[in-house]
Amino acid sequence: MKTKKMPKLLFALSFILLLSCSKKEENTPIINIASLTLSTDSPDDILVIGEAINFTVTGDDGVEYNDVATFYVDLAPISGTSHAFTTEGSHDVYASYGGVNSNTVTFNVVNGTESTFIVEEEKVLREQENSFTLIDVEGNDVSTTASFFVNGTAISNNVFSSSTTGIFEVYATYDLAGTTVTTETKSFEVYIPKRKVVLEDYTGTWCGYCPAVAAAIEDVHEVTNDIAIVAIHETSFSYPDPMHFDQVQDLKDAFGVDGLPAARINRTATWLEPYATGEVTSMAGQDTDTAIAISSQVEGQNLSVEVKIISEQGIPSGKKLVVYLLESGIIHDQVNYYNTVPGSPFYGLGNPIPDFVHNETLRLSLSSSIFGDSVSETAALTEYSKSLSVAIPSDYVVANLSLVAMLVNDDNSAINAQFAHVNEAKNYE
Repeated sequence: MKTKKMPKLLFALSFILLLSCSKKEENTPIINIASLTLSTDSPDDILVIGEAINFTVTGDDGVEYNDVATFYVDLAPISGTSHAFTTEGSHDVYASYGGVNSNTVTFNVVNGTESTFIVEEEKVLREQENSFTLIDVEGNDVSTTASFFVNGTAISNNVFSSSTTGIFEVYATYDLAGTTVTTETKSFEVYIPKRKVVLEDYTGTWCGYCPAVAAAIEDVHEVTNDIAIVAIHETSFSYPDPMHFDQVQDLKDAFGVDGLPAARINRTATWLEPYATGEVTSMAGQDTDTAIAISSQVEGQNLSVEVKIISEQGIPSGKKLVVYLLESGIIHDQVNYYNTVPGSPFYGLGNPIPDFVHNETLRLSLSSSIFGDSVSETAALTEYSKSLSVAIPSDYVVANLSLVAMLVNDDNSAINAQFAHVNEAKNYE
């Protein structure tokens, strides 16, 4: 019995395919790390303008990844593994490789020509310690030789906390060649976090009843800004929606959405027609114990985001962080079943409504899961932070992009949220 020979053309194609597959496998990095640790050669967190420092990033496998990691200063990528700061103030540094981000290291940079007075935090929770630092012209911490005053009263050291909310003023005095010098006065706030209610609108451009939810959200907006809105679009076979979110079915399954329109409050509570404003405003802006801050920066097509969370009670295990990228100002016709309904805000606008403006449209999940990434257990009054990054598709309008971050329970119900435009730093509120 003779063995059939493989045709030469087929053999050649097979050989090329084998080579291309092998080469692809060789060039694709295999990421076997769960965490990265950033360290520097600076003995402390105080630097003088122009002082260069070197960074090292190490994986939990004990391997240094300096050659392949990207280092970020104030959310902007830098080249190499060293940096010299050119402006005064607080600056954050972290590293990223293979989708894994390191811890964030914060430096206080001074001008080196005069003593510098630093207030560590602009806002602190009740009973959260705020520290004050005095730096001399050589960049040395001389806080132990200074006296600090809060609202005109001397404190025993350079640390202060209060159970009372409000704006506090602080300054320091120190001796310079036998003369008592008083620094500038700075202020900080002791605050109680306010709750931002998450409103999620399951919608579609083909859904004629869906504009009712958009109108209800606008009504809520007229009463309060303490909301975080996410519009989740789904396409229809007969009427494709260009804003369709690929994982919409996963969200619908998780939150019991079986038809449109549908709205959810804080992810899990159903907001039913007539979408009463009071169901939202009864919670929006109320005192709570957990606050969220967001800062972000776009460089080219890369978006870098830092989210911080702090709680008076601490963050127990089982909580998750959800971060979504949204886009507003998207123009597309909207089917409208209210065109002939007197009293409707959409009466007489046409069916479909031409050039309808769609806002807060869910574009991307920055979390590795659309239901959020696990947050490590964090002690009371201690800050948790996470850095994320994503490539922005070229058809997104950067000026119209925004972010929503939510801390959620293990049942996906939202504890609190924060909203911010990209390229904006939104502090705790």
